[in-house]
Amino acid sequence: MDFEFKHFSLNHHRSTLKVGTDAVLLGAWTDIAPQTQNILDIGCGCGIIAMMLAQKSNCRIVGIDIHQPSVEEAQENARLSDFANQLDFKNISLKDFVLSSTEQFDLIVSNPPFFDHALLSPIEQRNLGKHTQTLSFEDLVLSVCKLLTNKGKFAVILPDSSVENFENICSRNGLFCQKLCRIYPKPNKNANRAMLLFSREKINKVIDNVIIRTINNEYTQAYKNLTKEFYLKF
Repeated sequence: MDFEFKHFSLNHHRSTLKVGTDAVLLGAWTDIAPQTQNILDIGCGCGIIAMMLAQKSNCRIVGIDIHQPSVEEAQENARLSDFANQLDFKNISLKDFVLSSTEQFDLIVSNPPFFDHALLSPIEQRNLGKHTQTLSFEDLVLSVCKLLTNKGKFAVILPDSSVENFENICSRNGLFCQKLCRIYPKPNKNANRAMLLFSREKINKVIDNVIIRTINNEYTQAYKNLTKEFYLKF
């Protein structure tokens, strides 16, 4: 296996996105309400976020991805895990899934493509995973609105520079930010990522932050606390 967690292992060499800090952060940070029965992971890649959420719950989890090798790898990872009966990975675009799905979800999570005006990579699968040419923020939000239950939650990780724009798109479509957590690589660096939790309920937003590494390049205690149920080294 390419990557070992405490309770499951992952291959990720064929997926659009490898196991990385963004996915681990979102999987660890996302809470699962007791009433949650089904979860959708949009852009599941090798299945890391779905498997982290399976570890934290007994929910049924559907993962979708437009990239067939990613889905095949996620399916293989699921079969070799203790969570195989909870996980269902599908090779389908979000647009087609919205058109074909007959169910709504209590929780939707996504580590979406987010580079809007950046230079495209010569590696096509990296463009699928990272660039909004394959899934715009507007399309993502409109799809989530159709797939989310009335009391459901939507969790996403984005570049910190995209937060205001994304929140505006969500609010125009009836989704409101309940929690915002900014991610700082080090204490002396600007935030480069942010995790957001949305619902249809408009309440006061809780704002928090996590610093990943100290000045000395060691993991902070806050990051260890957030991810300790998953990383072997913590």
